[in-house]
Amino acid sequence: MSSQTNSNLRNDDNLSKLIIQELGTDPFRKFKVAFALMTVIPFLVFIYLLVARLFSVQILFGDIGLVISISIFISFCGFLLGYGILRNVLTRVMFYAAKAKHSDQLKSTFVATVSHELKNPLAIIKVSLDNIKEGLLGAINLEQKRILALCQDVAGRMSRLISDLLDLHKIEAGMFQTKRGVCNLTDILEKQIKEFEILLDKKQIKLSKVVLEKEMSIWADELKMMQVVNNLLGNAIKYTPDGGSVTLRITPSDGFVRLECSDSGPGIPVEKLNTIFDKFERLDTTKEGTGLGLAITKDIVEMHQGKIWAESSEGSGSKFVVVLPRDLRAKSRR
Repeated sequence: MSSQTNSNLRNDDNLSKLIIQELGTDPFRKFKVAFALMTVIPFLVFIYLLVARLFSVQILFGDIGLVISISIFISFCGFLLGYGILRNVLTRVMFYAAKAKHSDQLKSTFVATVSHELKNPLAIIKVSLDNIKEGLLGAINLEQKRILALCQDVAGRMSRLISDLLDLHKIEAGMFQTKRGVCNLTDILEKQIKEFEILLDKKQIKLSKVVLEKEMSIWADELKMMQVVNNLLGNAIKYTPDGGSVTLRITPSDGFVRLECSDSGPGIPVEKLNTIFDKFERLDTTKEGTGLGLAITKDIVEMHQGKIWAESSEGSGSKFVVVLPRDLRAKSRR
């Protein structure tokens, strides 16, 4: 019996240490203070009523005094019992929350480590495939070129997955640095459109671009903004059927810039609009992708103190809207 009790005490100590480590504070101390205050207030009210209304403390020495004493004793026992129950419940809740957070951190670190270890060997494979396909190691026939092209596609998908996982880890670990400067969002749009020209032609998708200002300058990290546009445009093209249409629109508004990416795809179910930016969330698992693009996009936009959301209904296409402040430096000087 005593060994079981000691084991339970050790488990409680371990739970308390893990909770304090994850929360950075001792919540149990705060519980005690809170319960003490809860007890003191009614006690002070009782004393006030006793002194101010009954005008005498002699009442405590009579029959009523005995009843009052028993009531105080029962109240005190009830307080201790209630405290113990609540402490046990809250301890378990916080323990599982802390354990889940700790587990997520371990998984994130593990995935980042594995991804980093795969990155360099994969880069060597991609370069080797390029060299073979270009004939630098000898002539190859059409069938060999076709197989090499398939291998390059697979290597490219793996490379994008690794990059997304590493970006996600950096964001969660607070290591996702931004190098901000003045950049032209219109130019960024043009560059990303050129990257998708082949895919647009292949799917015969009509791309429309609406830009009200040729110089749409913002104070932002240009590479991160390219990533945002790339993810939004890539998603729109992926989910738009052959012969469909995609529209990109940039408009200025009171110190902000609004970027819209609309498509004529199948749309997003209403119940999915709140989860579409979650990690690994994918509308169509048959489509290529990691389910991380929109999650990373949302993090980048919020790092620039902007907002992003989706507007859609099933069967009527989708529109993703990004609103960014044009110059954060003005806010920081206030």
